[in-house]
Amino acid sequence: MRVVIAAAALAVLVAAAGCGGSGPSKAARRQAVTQYINGVNVVERDLRAPLLQIESTYRSFSAHGALQSAVPRFARAETTLHTLHARLAKIDAPPDAQQLRGRLLRFVDAEAELAHELTLLAAFLPRFSTVLQPLAPADKQLQKALAAVPVPKPTSVPKAQLKAARAAYQSAVAAAAADQAAALETYVGEIEKVQDGLRRLHPPPAMAPAYRTQLLTLTRVAGTGKALVTALRAKKYAQVAMLDRQFQKAATTSTSLSAQREQIAAVKAYNARVRAVDALAVGVDNERVRLQKTLG
Repeated sequence: MRVVIAAAALAVLVAAAGCGGSGPSKAARRQAVTQYINGVNVVERDLRAPLLQIESTYRSFSAHGALQSAVPRFARAETTLHTLHARLAKIDAPPDAQQLRGRLLRFVDAEAELAHELTLLAAFLPRFSTVLQPLAPADKQLQKALAAVPVPKPTSVPKAQLKAARAAYQSAVAAAAADQAAALETYVGEIEKVQDGLRRLHPPPAMAPAYRTQLLTLTRVAGTGKALVTALRAKKYAQVAMLDRQFQKAATTSTSLSAQREQIAAVKAYNARVRAVDALAVGVDNERVRLQKTLG
């Protein structure tokens, strides 16, 4: 992910201040446009340091991905772009420069919107990862607890001992089911804690599909886990195998084809927003060139 830097587009406007021409009317128009562009360049010069800092901030993010420490810098970059937009909006433009002014303001506004999304993303991702951290230990603990439960096996005994052996076997099965249910109940409790943490987060658009998929996966895992606990404790062993398959399947929701498609679509949508900002930057430069040709 990346953000186009407003300073780069503003810098190209400097060249328009030197365009030449002949004739009083054209000269007056050229002078008015030059005055407007000079005003734009004054704003750009005043904000040159923070605008260059924006470029440094996003390069640092691209190179290192240190999101948590970058959040304040992303927020400052966003504020700088809003300040730039506000100051540019106060500069009056002559009729010939109205289209340039409009394109420039739309470009900076789009930059600020994209910067805001990246600020949200930088704040969201570390929190998202932190909330999900307990899942791996919980998975390992569940596997360890289930592996520690002895699996009762029927044995051949003399007919005279059959009744007692059957009762002992059923008791062992019930004890194993109770231990398995306890392990699953603990696991479901951890899953629900993670769910609660996720519900307090607010994902930016680019992360919304991954967020929804993760929440849906945990909801299904918790639901099928609870059903499995109930069946084990109620000694409804005929249902256990089916519920166990559902429990295992629920954990694969996040890797389903539909989930992958949704995540890919979100990335494509973000890239489209970046390309749209690129197009606005090109539009600013094209209008500058048109003015130079018209009034030059």
